[in-house]
Amino acid sequence: MAQSPSRNLMPDGSFDSYVGIGVISRPNYEGAEKSKRTVLPALQVEWSNGMYLAGMTAGWHLSDTPNMEFGPLLQIEPGRTPSGVGNSIDAPRYQTSSVMGPELKIVQRELNRLDGMTDIKTRLLAGGFYHYRVNENLRFTNSLLYGAGNDKKGLRLSSDLSYRFSDLPRHHSLAVGVGFNLVNQAYAESYFGVSEVEAGRSINEEFHPKSGVKDVHLDINWNYSLSTSWLITSKLRATQLVGSAKESPLVEKKTGVSISTALAYRF
Repeated sequence: MAQSPSRNLMPDGSFDSYVGIGVISRPNYEGAEKSKRTVLPALQVEWSNGMYLAGMTAGWHLSDTPNMEFGPLLQIEPGRTPSGVGNSIDAPRYQTSSVMGPELKIVQRELNRLDGMTDIKTRLLAGGFYHYRVNENLRFTNSLLYGAGNDKKGLRLSSDLSYRFSDLPRHHSLAVGVGFNLVNQAYAESYFGVSEVEAGRSINEEFHPKSGVKDVHLDINWNYSLSTSWLITSKLRATQLVGSAKESPLVEKKTGVSISTALAYRF
């Protein structure tokens, strides 16, 4: 739970950081109708040499140009099981047979579309980022990451345009952004596809999605400074699946909303 920081020119040898604890409510998996709530740490650290750690993302700012940022990027992509993405605190899990009759399929449809699907392992993705600051308030951000899915061939390009409001009451900061995610065939197959084997052991029909735009989304980021050291950081993301992804039999709901908030201490 952290927001990727923009380059902050600091004295050599210094760093800026905050750490805290927060709660996130998000769909069990991308396209799920039900949501789950999880307690997560909030962490962000940026060093004077440009390296930073933000949640499950690590990067390195290599540009010295104020309005341009680029560099290498690493990110942990959570796995997916019938319990959902990452660790679920309340999602059910139960056994299925490799060949299911109509009665069992009806019961399973009501409970979980991921039963019988191959688990997706947690992966470390690698790539880079390029951000461009149009002016003091408008920022264009891009990241390209490779290595998602069990075959480690999934590629995702994320592009966003965000606007930071400046005329706000004291202690408040607010930014609103819109963007999209573009994925390759391997990524689409991993997260939205259903193989012939998976179709035989689950309630889902065989499905092979294509590469293209996976989703469009809206982000709202709000921070409130309680003091010079304590702050509340919150984020809302509304996502609309589009293209081939929205046609997947795994998708129960094309629109998903994630909300997170955290209390953090700044060092």
